[in-house]
Amino acid sequence: MLMAGMRRLTLLVLLLSAAACAPTPPPKMVTSLAPLGPCPASSWRPEAPPPTASSKTSMVLLAVQEWARYGRQTITFSTTAPARTEILGVQERDAPERIRDYWKSVDRPERSGLTDVPWSAAFISWDIESAGVSRDLFCPDARHTIYVERMVERARRPGAAFIPHRTNERAPQVGDLLCASRNGGGTTLENLNRGPGHCDIVVEVRAGKVHAIGGNVQDSVSRSVFPLDANGFLSPISARPFFTVIENRLQ
Repeated sequence: MLMAGMRRLTLLVLLLSAAACAPTPPPKMVTSLAPLGPCPASSWRPEAPPPTASSKTSMVLLAVQEWARYGRQTITFSTTAPARTEILGVQERDAPERIRDYWKSVDRPERSGLTDVPWSAAFISWDIESAGVSRDLFCPDARHTIYVERMVERARRPGAAFIPHRTNERAPQVGDLLCASRNGGGTTLENLNRGPGHCDIVVEVRAGKVHAIGGNVQDSVSRSVFPLDANGFLSPISARPFFTVIENRLQ
């Protein structure tokens, strides 16, 4: 009886040890929301071939190209002071048809820069699809948190191109996406509630700073400069409550 009890105790210890060493599961999506389903088909096609054979490089070049088109508006964010606009660029009302091009990529051709609807997700969708990325790897959408949710789902299968990470798990690299909740939406990787959000494409990383380009930032295509901590991770800033750094594994 004593030996049998000892064997049971040993088995219990081994089981508890195995459970403690088990890998942390990926974030679970909110179950109260209806599944998004497959990426819808679209008749929209990019206006020109990608700038390079590398989709990741093309994403960056296209973002920089559009930033230059809009006059290189630049905004610097800080952990201790309000955001500072260093260069003022072309505003959305002065480039309505170019913004319509972005809307076309998410099948909203009736919208333009004169439409009072945020167009930042349309800009990112236009950029990534124009870089030659297939809809199996990225599904364009008029809302950032919808395509991010699809990225989380796609990352559970082999061959994913975009891998969402918590902000303390990945230092931003060129080509990555930086995504934040907006207007108190409270979106996180554990709470993909499809609330308002915003994403930018990283175009440059320097010591203590990351430069990223996005649309509809102060009514233009803007280059935002965000602070990094000593380890290269995003520093928390109230103006942009980042909830994920999305790793870009495209070639």
